[in-house]
This record gives sequence, C-alpha cells and structure tokens, in this order.
Amino acid sequence: MRNIKSILTFILVLTFANIYANKDIIERPQFFKFIFKNNEVINLKSTDLKLKKYCDEIVSGKRKIVVAQLRYKTGEIITAKYDGKNWSCLKISYKNKEINVPKNILKKITQIHFSSLNLIWSSDNAVAFNSSYFFMDFEVGTVKYFNKLPKLQMFFEDPILFGNKKFSKCTIEKQVEENATQSFDF
Repeated sequence: MRNIKSILTFILVLTFANIYANKDIIERPQFFKFIFKNNEVINLKSTDLKLKKYCDEIVSGKRKIVVAQLRYKTGEIITAKYDGKNWSCLKISYKNKEINVPKNILKKITQIHFSSLNLIWSSDNAVAFNSSYFFMDFEVGTVKYFNKLPKLQMFFEDPILFGNKKFSKCTIEKQVEENATQSFDF
C-alpha cells in the first residue's frame, strides 16, 4: 500500500510539473504613448487611472488617434497607426526585428482596445520574439456579446525555427453563451 501511495504521489508531481512547464506567459503593456490628430501626445503607465478614459475615447472616436505605441517590460514594442479611416500599420518590434500584420487583416479591424492588448507566448523563453510562437490578444469593436467584447488573436510563428517569425493567422473569439466562447477565422 505504501508503494502505491509513493507511485501515485510521484505521478501527481510529474503531472503538475508538466502543466506548469507548458504554461504560456501573458505580458501586459507597461507604457502607452498616444499621438492624436491635433498633435497632442499622451504618455501613460499601465497603472495610470486616466488610461481607461483615453482608451474609451479612442474607441468611441471622441479622440482621433494617429499613432499608439505600447511598450512591454520584456522589450517588445507594438505600434499601431491610423490614417483616419483604417489602421494602416500594426507591427511588433524587438531590438532590430520587426513583424507587420498584413494589410488585408488591418482593413477588417474597426476599433482596438489598447488597454487589453496582451502578448502571449510559450514559457520556453523569457521574451516573445525568442519563443517558437507568440500572439497578440486584444478586444475589438463596440458590440458586446453576453456582456463581453470580441477578442482578436493574431498568431506569429516560426515554422522552421530559424528565428524568422511571420504572421500566420488571425482568429476572433466571441461569447456565444453565458459560459461559452467560439473562435472564428478573421
């Protein structure tokens, strides 16, 4: 009986170690820089109480954004540019590397909730760009489904692991029931 307990305990420890080892890292922006059409520049920390107000005004169109730049503590920078009608650029950069989201995807995006823009990647690396994959996850639009905004997920992968990541796909996740979501190709 004692051997069975020891074996079960060992299996339990291995199971939880494996679950923890495969957990993704979620990184939230630390600093936000917004440049508006009237040339006003706003710099905010993620803890700033004004952040939600500015993000809501950008989404509602009350403030006309030209450029948004989000900085992460791991060194990545996400830059979004708006031309007055469409998002003209959404890119992620790290040191001397840069990946752009394709124009055909940008045309479909209406509003970006910048305060919700997270980077997520495999825990096998401390930095998203050094991981075999990463993705951006953020809320979009203004229409809520079951009191939740849709989430857009943009995936970047390195299919042959040579450090040459590229945009791979984009999905949108919508709440379809109170406790259920569904993903669709975007």
